[in-house]
Amino acid sequence: MNQKQQIIEPTETIHLTSPSWGPAVLAFGILGLVAGTFATGFMLPAWTYAAAGLLFAIGGLRSMTRKGKRAFYGLPRETSDARAELPLESFTAPRHDR
Repeated sequence: MNQKQQIIEPTETIHLTSPSWGPAVLAFGILGLVAGTFATGFMLPAWTYAAAGLLFAIGGLRSMTRKGKRAFYGLPRETSDARAELPLESFTAPRHDR
């Protein structure tokens, strides 16, 4: 393989966030809010389910935003100016066959 066609190191990488319980807690909180709306007279007063659901929803949302913000600011900020230019040998002239 000649020098022009060597593959250089990648200039962009994919960074995934760490696993989180936030979405599940948020869904459970929304379930509590919905149950607080429709569960009148079931074991506890309806506002109890709604209040617990609101606390869970706020906690799950807060957890997700904190992890997302931490992951965003943990990304590298400096990037090199490496360009992936194709060699001229790979291009062909357009043909006008009509």
